[in-house]
Amino acid sequence: MKKFLFNVICYSSLIFFIQGCTATNNQIKTPQENKKTKIEKKEEKAQNPQNLQKDSQKEEKQITSKKETEKSEKIKKTKEEKPKEKVKIIIKKVEIPVKSNKIIIGQKELVYIPSEDITLKARIDTGATTTSINALNIKEVERDGKKWVKFDLKDEKEKLITKSLPISRIVKIKRHGTDVQERYVVKMKLTIGNLTQFIDVSLTDRTKFKYPVLIGRNFLNGLVLVDVSKEYTINPKKN
Repeated sequence: MKKFLFNVICYSSLIFFIQGCTATNNQIKTPQENKKTKIEKKEEKAQNPQNLQKDSQKEEKQITSKKETEKSEKIKKTKEEKPKEKVKIIIKKVEIPVKSNKIIIGQKELVYIPSEDITLKARIDTGATTTSINALNIKEVERDGKKWVKFDLKDEKEKLITKSLPISRIVKIKRHGTDVQERYVVKMKLTIGNLTQFIDVSLTDRTKFKYPVLIGRNFLNGLVLVDVSKEYTINPKKN
């Protein structure tokens, strides 16, 4: 009897031991089995059409977004690289004819002196304030308690003409490198073309100059326009 009980106990304990071992073997899996399960899961996922569709949609979105970014970058580069177009501004000068009563003369003209009936060559100088004439043997004299000036003029044939006029004023002329020079100023009639004026004329020795008369602004102002490209345009009218 005791032997029988011992055998039963040994047999049952053996059965329990075998069952425990099989349970632990089922729970613990080898790395190879884990790899197999991952591969199987991927294969299952790949075999599922819904998963495939989702993956393709994601890939399409990524591709389209990538293309859009590349396109926008290209557009930015082209805008930066494209040179700015230069705008040409064309300005046209329109000359409007102006009606004027002023006479037009050249830079050189003939001047008529009615009091002596002589015609002399003159240079037109818009930079000079006062008209001047070549005068020689200038002397101050007194007549009836007033100051006059006596001087000689040369006509067209270099003949001397003595003339006396009352002194209008005395001006001081300062030139570069020279001392201050005093000049007598007298009133005289001068004619260029049809224009005759009674103006101040300063007396000075102009024998070194080619033109015995220098016409200044006091003759030209408001009445005459000077065209420097012209010479001897009009003959003076003799009254």
